[in-house]
Amino acid sequence: MTKSIKFAAVICAAAVFVGPVAAQEFPERGIELIAGYGPGGGHDTMLRNMARVLSEQGLIEVPLNVVNKDGGSSGVAMGYLNGLAGDGHYLMSVTSSHITTPLNTDLPLNYSSFTPIARLGIDPEVLVVNPNGEFNSMEAILGADRMLNVGGTATGSIEHIVTVLLAQEAGIELNYIPFDGDGEVVAALLSNQVAFAITNPGPVADFIETGDLVALAISTEARIAGYPDLPTFREQGVDIVLSLFRGVTAPADISPETEAWLINLMTELNENEAWRTEYLEPNSIVQDFLTGDEFEAYLAETQGVYTTVLTNLGLID
Repeated sequence: MTKSIKFAAVICAAAVFVGPVAAQEFPERGIELIAGYGPGGGHDTMLRNMARVLSEQGLIEVPLNVVNKDGGSSGVAMGYLNGLAGDGHYLMSVTSSHITTPLNTDLPLNYSSFTPIARLGIDPEVLVVNPNGEFNSMEAILGADRMLNVGGTATGSIEHIVTVLLAQEAGIELNYIPFDGDGEVVAALLSNQVAFAITNPGPVADFIETGDLVALAISTEARIAGYPDLPTFREQGVDIVLSLFRGVTAPADISPETEAWLINLMTELNENEAWRTEYLEPNSIVQDFLTGDEFEAYLAETQGVYTTVLTNLGLID
């Protein structure tokens, strides 16, 4: 064998050896989990549970650190992540504000400014009533001959959008009243200040269990395990399928190998029993997993729906 042939053989062998090692270099350090809201909120709760389950179940060896970058309805966190392009050691929690904040503000970013990793679940919207109120059934609501007041959170929120879609689909007049938080929404409904409320199950689960409130419809495509007797909007002739999603995204321009590693990590989390029993179920999150391109397509579709409704509301141009 000539020297040149021997040298080429050594180079090829080295390339074969180095390839897998290089693929395993990520992560080189701990991973930072970024919550776009303060401690105790939905973003923070999801990420802290994620960090605990991944570590306790041995799904990751490097440290995980939750950092709160609250402000601007997740706009501050989006700006922070945008400055970390190319570095996959960061994951940011995302929900509907990932779509609505760029639409409602002059933030020069949107979901396509980042690398979608995974949708981990959906937080559906439910229509709840006071059983002692005048409009305590879907039949009564859909047949209302006057404008009804509806409670929810901020103007332009998913609760507001579902209310608008309900009015359009059912041909009824609804006046959306935004409250500062879920607690105020529940209080208004319990005192019959509003005919019904649109909210996710978490804030009203205890009241539904005691019978103080009654859920009449849910915004998922099919009934969910947590509320098997609760019919969907579609089952009742109202074509609404729209839920708050919960997922994670990474900075732009990360390598395909890093993206694949992060997607695999989230896939292992999704398949872990502790994640389901210790986070999803206690927080009434429906396990509905999407990754990569499928998650990106979902974000694009969701942005289309939000854009149409918010434009019709006159909230965006």
